[in-house]
Amino acid sequence: MKLGTLVLSLLATLFTVHGYHAEDPWPEAQKLLNNSIKRSDPIISSSNAFLFDYEIEENHLYIPADYSVEREELNYAQYWDSQATEWARVIYKFLTESSDHFNNPNATYVLAQMHLWSDYGIPHNKSLAYKYLNKYNELTNFSDASALFDLAVMHCTGFFGTIPVDPVKGLLFYQKSASLGDIRAKQALAYRYFAGINVPRDCNRALLLYREVADEVRNSYTDDQWNIMFPYVESYSVRIPDFSEGLLGRTLSSMALSTKRMATARPDITSSFLTKMNGGHVVLQFGLGNGGGGAFAPNTDEDNDDRLVDIFFTAWDDYKGTYAKGRNCERARRLLEFAYKEYDSELSILDDIQRFFYGKCLDLLGHLYFTGEGLDSPNIELAEKYLKRSDKVIESSQARSRSNIDLGIIQQFYYKNDTAAIRYYKRIVDSKTNNGIVHFQLANLTKKYPHLKLGDPFALMHTAYLRGYVPAIYEYARMTEQGINKRYNCEDTAYLFKSFIEEDEVVVAPHLKTAYAELLKGNSEVALWAYAQAAEQGIETALVSAAYLLYQLPYNFEEPQKTLPERMMMAIVYYTRAFKQDNLDAGVVAGDIYYLAGNYTSALSMYQSASLKFAPQAIWDLGYMYEHGLGVDKDFHLAKRYYDQVLEHNPKLYFAVKLSVWKLKLKSWLAWITAGKVSGWRKDDEHTVKNSAQPWYKQIVKSFQKAGRENSGGVSEDLRYSQHQQPQHREQHQRQQQQHQTAFSSIWERIESLGLQMEDLISIAFVLLIFLFSLAIRIIAARRGWNLNDMRFQVNGIGGNFEFQVIAI
Repeated sequence: MKLGTLVLSLLATLFTVHGYHAEDPWPEAQKLLNNSIKRSDPIISSSNAFLFDYEIEENHLYIPADYSVEREELNYAQYWDSQATEWARVIYKFLTESSDHFNNPNATYVLAQMHLWSDYGIPHNKSLAYKYLNKYNELTNFSDASALFDLAVMHCTGFFGTIPVDPVKGLLFYQKSASLGDIRAKQALAYRYFAGINVPRDCNRALLLYREVADEVRNSYTDDQWNIMFPYVESYSVRIPDFSEGLLGRTLSSMALSTKRMATARPDITSSFLTKMNGGHVVLQFGLGNGGGGAFAPNTDEDNDDRLVDIFFTAWDDYKGTYAKGRNCERARRLLEFAYKEYDSELSILDDIQRFFYGKCLDLLGHLYFTGEGLDSPNIELAEKYLKRSDKVIESSQARSRSNIDLGIIQQFYYKNDTAAIRYYKRIVDSKTNNGIVHFQLANLTKKYPHLKLGDPFALMHTAYLRGYVPAIYEYARMTEQGINKRYNCEDTAYLFKSFIEEDEVVVAPHLKTAYAELLKGNSEVALWAYAQAAEQGIETALVSAAYLLYQLPYNFEEPQKTLPERMMMAIVYYTRAFKQDNLDAGVVAGDIYYLAGNYTSALSMYQSASLKFAPQAIWDLGYMYEHGLGVDKDFHLAKRYYDQVLEHNPKLYFAVKLSVWKLKLKSWLAWITAGKVSGWRKDDEHTVKNSAQPWYKQIVKSFQKAGRENSGGVSEDLRYSQHQQPQHREQHQRQQQQHQTAFSSIWERIESLGLQMEDLISIAFVLLIFLFSLAIRIIAARRGWNLNDMRFQVNGIGGNFEFQVIAI
């Protein structure tokens, strides 16, 4: 509802005495709030069923490099000075007056949420959010479970430098919130007892809490949803750094990427065939996804073999949704229906690839009719028609159609024909398209028909759990709790319930979607607050995302991020907790942050812990620490042992490891020559080696000069010069030497400002040498007619053949 400035001014001055209302202005504020948009959602699904304009924005996340309280306060002040609308000024005046002068808990709570979530466009402000939230809890006698959970998160995190960290208060508020029924607080408490965070580890107590939450989540589904077809979930449980190839990059990361719903990585294609759908105005645009890139010419060939592939993946993106675009099942269904009408009569002339993707189109179309998504209700008759057609088309291409799953469920629950259902299930049970639902159904059927010997129910449910079928996780956890496998284990059972709970983010962590949406809008601090809530609940992806927003490792030649020490420490805490949930990369990053802070002892401890889980980067870092004596005594032999171990876990790092080992041998040789005084390789070496005023390369030059003079039996040039020159000449010579040293120092300081040290320069020089050698070999080979493309060599039996080319170096 659009309100004019005049109306707002009248409301602002209504019943006002000396600048304040004589009565509580909350009713006026409530009217204004009810007629305004609280929070916009950038993740939407277009209602236009024929709009195929995919501008993928998954990677366009705004994350500031630095953080300062002063800048945040300045931005907040500038908003009220020049950016706030008249509506915002009026509503804020009403709310603050209602809270400050009338102690209205409703207005106080709205103010707290405004400053927490940037509701109604009011900027995020941590100090005011804590002030009003604390006041609201006092006004309500600490009886609001949701507000108590928020307050607990603030105290456990220190609200990232706003208040002192107080885990005792946080624990008390979690307990109070959980007793009032907040499911997030129960989950946070269970995680604390399970991991021993600020409380003694208590697996039994954690299990009780996790099972209570799991039962609550289970009861949120109907029996049909649970037993027949579990609802599709648009998951936003994703690590933010995975949008840029992980915490350590594609080559060094040990963890698989969590970005499961990226847009299909296909080129932009304009299909003239598909323009028939809507009067010649349809353009199919495929996002770049994880692996796309580059420009592609429009395709106007109506006989294009890839056209069915294009149709399927466009519909698939609409069906599953992406991180920037919500699901649109209706649009997917219409596109698939058009493909059926256009291609079914031409089936006999399609090649194997075309037939396969046409069959997948039919399978997805039948699945949509079976679930009723994008429709008023399911249509079993049409679903069965398309599913059977898909099965026939795909099996003619020597493959198995996923449609067997839906056909089996239709037979089992719609026609009550368990025999036919089992026949369909057996056909697809070993296929990769089976996400575990077949094993889940067979586990239930084998209890009903034990004489059919379909398999052990516990083993079948275990397989369904391993394949990720959500109801199977819960059922398998109940089985283990009841000791069906005769090997009950408290920690394993608690972990299973924990896994089940975290799969259902719609119930326990809807703020994961809010966090991602706020990043798309550029509100990184609001996103941090949302991720912190999920992190406190123990969700590993949220722990990494929150830590990443708090502190990011600098890239090469970049300065470290400028932030508060409290935020850096909280990042380490979250990375460490993620590491304890088997995220190896998080453990390495935690060690790297300690290293950058100069805390080598803690860094070494993190690297050692990660190396015990066989993280290649952590093993490499341990070798580096021993090579330079950081946090430990310098030990070249142990450093070499760690470098060699890297190849056992990541053979792709062969050349980097060998280069480091060769460099280590050179340093060992120099240490022998200089009696152990090898300084100057790194800036830190100057602090680890006493009585070494000059770096190693200067010491070697000096030693050779001295040896030359001693062998010749002559007097040093410097001494003879100083003896025979006049004082003024000696002063001039000294000034020239000082200028030369100053020039050398300025060049070296400039190199160090880029983050380069002596060992980096030597490594770069060595690689350049190999590059030039390889280039020379190729030039000679070209002139002599050698064919180097067929030359291959085995590298120490590591199992890979490497082409002799510059790219390999």
